[in-house]
Amino acid sequence: MYQNVFFLLLLSIMAGLCLHVLSSRRRHGKGIYQMAILLLNGSLLVMICLFLLIGIDLTFEHLVIAVVFIESFVAIYCLILIGVVNDSPTLAIVKALMSARPEGLTEEDLDKFIKAHPFVGSRLEALQITGDVVEQDGVIALTIRSQWIVRIISLYTRLLRIERETG
Repeated sequence: MYQNVFFLLLLSIMAGLCLHVLSSRRRHGKGIYQMAILLLNGSLLVMICLFLLIGIDLTFEHLVIAVVFIESFVAIYCLILIGVVNDSPTLAIVKALMSARPEGLTEEDLDKFIKAHPFVGSRLEALQITGDVVEQDGVIALTIRSQWIVRIISLYTRLLRIERETG
């Protein structure tokens, strides 16, 4: 019953994300959030038109579900994109820990880092609570889970060709 909506959303999201990456690379990150909103919504509109043109049955209920889902996806994507593109305390911490591999940051290095990045101390405590960083023998390091998440974020940032982070 909802198979058509599933494929509509899958194709719309894939097309919208590909267009967004290409647009971001071409525009060097200018208007990245507006382009995400426009391209993801535009891809849904184009896919709806294509589905209707080739005779795939879409009811009003299907369209409402698709619109609600795509708007939710756009909101989440833009929030995640903020963390990927801009400097955030978490990203700054993770990048510092990645550059200090394999040993991690010593207490002295960590103190220097915290002084250079205000409000990092509280975020570092939160990362320890969630298990994203561990402290052993006075050295703080990333967990394996956090390392692969950072690699994915770095890959996506390189795909977008954006170099805005200062952390």
